[in-house]
Amino acid sequence: MNASPPDAETVRLRRLLDIQDRERTLIAYEIHDGLSQYITGAVLHLESCRPGELPDAVAAEVDEALRLLRQAAAEARRLMSGLRPPVLEAGGLGEALATLVASAREDIPAATLAFSLDGIQLPPWLETTIFRVVQESLTNARRHAAAGRVDVSVAPIDSGLRVQVSDDGRGFDPGGVPSGRLGLEGIRQRVLLAGGHATITSRPGKGTLVEVMLPLAGGNSGRLADRVE
Repeated sequence: MNASPPDAETVRLRRLLDIQDRERTLIAYEIHDGLSQYITGAVLHLESCRPGELPDAVAAEVDEALRLLRQAAAEARRLMSGLRPPVLEAGGLGEALATLVASAREDIPAATLAFSLDGIQLPPWLETTIFRVVQESLTNARRHAAAGRVDVSVAPIDSGLRVQVSDDGRGFDPGGVPSGRLGLEGIRQRVLLAGGHATITSRPGKGTLVEVMLPLAGGNSGRLADRVE
């Protein structure tokens, strides 16, 4: 990656991503401070009822209402996480990635994280891009790779960042993957919108490597073609 300035289209895309990230964060806050609080209040009120003092039919309806409200609360949390991962807000990108890797150890015994930004401050939309790329890569490894080890690394390189997720799992034939497969396509599109490129290398029995190169401000943000090998 060289030091040429980003082109006008990439600048526009970055601004769009930044606006979208801010809007998603605001919506997540609205859900948390509004809808979730009402649901929590309703649960507390219903839980204060004493089942032994209610007719059986009424007690059954209260139990069902509580079940539905708790389900609604879980759905609200899922929506907030989808809009803007709460762990990014709470502890930053490093802690968010550490949480993903710790969770991956439930299925993959050896999961490691090497994270260093050397003091570089990333815009929120780029943090979200990196988080989602690693999240999707780890999800694929956990579901499909039957891996014993997965390694995640994020580090500066030249005028950009390199994100890598590698596993020692069963691998796959990239040529046999349907073009519309959402996991890989999601990685490609996120990285492309961020002005970078993604390389996904895999062969049956040889594991998988997801490598993403992302430009930083002032770096070359041209629309580099992503590729699968």
